Amino acid sequence: MNGENYETNAAGVLDMPQGQTVERDPRGANAQRHGILSEHVSEGEREAYAQHVEQIRASTGAASYLEQRLADRAALALWRLDRVARYEAAQIREAQRSTRAAIAEGEGYRGTGNVKRARARLADAAGTSPHLLAAVPGLPEHKAAQHDRAAAHLSRWAGGGSAEGLGERDAAHLGAALAGELLDADPPARAGDMVRAMLGRAPRRGEAASVEGHKWTYEPGELPGLLAFYREFWGDEAGEMLGESAEFERGEAAKIRAAQREALSAEADALALAALPGEAEAQKVTRYEAHLERVLYRALHDLEAARREREGRDTPGPLRGVLGEQHPSE
Repeated sequence: MNGENYETNAAGVLDMPQGQTVERDPRGANAQRHGILSEHVSEGEREAYAQHVEQIRASTGAASYLEQRLADRAALALWRLDRVARYEAAQIREAQRSTRAAIAEGEGYRGTGNVKRARARLADAAGTSPHLLAAVPGLPEHKAAQHDRAAAHLSRWAGGGSAEGLGERDAAHLGAALAGELLDADPPARAGDMVRAMLGRAPRRGEAASVEGHKWTYEPGELPGLLAFYREFWGDEAGEMLGESAEFERGEAAKIRAAQREALSAEADALALAALPGEAEAQKVTRYEAHLERVLYRALHDLEAARREREGRDTPGPLRGVLGEQHPSE
C-alpha cells in the first residue's frame, strides 16, 4: 500500500481541510486506483468512510497515534472487503440479467439451452406455443385448472349429473371432448344428429360439416343436449367412458404442472450457473479476499499488542501460519 495514500492514513480523511487533497504519484497502477483492487476512497465515499474509521477507532479503543494508525489500517481492509462483496453481488446481478434476457429471447447456451427445451415441452403439454407462454406466464396453470374443472364435471356426469350451468370456456372444452369421442367411434355418430340434439332443430347448411371438421364452438346451452345424445349413443358404457375421460383430464393437468415445475427448475438452475464466476475470476477474487483478511487480522493483532503494552500488560505472541504469509503482488 502507498504510505502517502490518505486512505491508509485516516487522519488525512478526518482532519484535512475542505477541498485539500493528498498529492499522488501519477505513475501509480490503475489497478490500485479503480475497481475492487483500489485503495482509493472516492470523493462520494469520503464522508461515509470517515464515519467508518471513527467507529472502528472507537470500537477498538485506539488511543495513541500508533493504535489509531493500526485501527485505520483495519478500517481500510474492512472497507475494501465490503467492496469485494458489492462487486460480487453486482457481477451476479449482471450475469443473471443477461441469462434472463437470453431465456426471454429463446437463446440456447449453457444452462439456457435446458430452459429452452423445458419450455418447449411445457408448451406442448399445455397445447400452446413457447412464444405465448413467454408472453403469458400464468397460462400453464390456467390450462391445468381448466383440465381440473373438466375432470370434476365429467366425474359428476359419470354419476348421472347434468350439464347445466357451465361457463363458456368449460362448455367449449367439454363439448369438444364429447364430440371427439362420438366422431371417433366405430361407426361414428352422425354430425347432423349431434346438431339436432344440441339445438333442438334440424341442422342448417354447413353446421354438420363444422361439427365433423372440429370447428364448432360449443355453447353452454348446447351441452345438456349433447350429453343426453352421448349417453344415448353409448348406452350402458356411457358412465364408464365419462369416468375414463375424467381420469384423462386429471392426467393432462398433472402433465402440465410437472412440465411447469421442470421449466421453473431449469430456469433456477440457469440463474444459479450465471451466479458462478469463471475459474480465473474466482481465483483472483479469492486471493484478494484472503490478502485483505490477512491485513485486517494482522492490524487487529498489532493493535491489541500496542494497547496491552500501553496498559502494562503482556502482549500476544507473533502471528503464525496463514496470517504470517504476505503476497505483496496482490
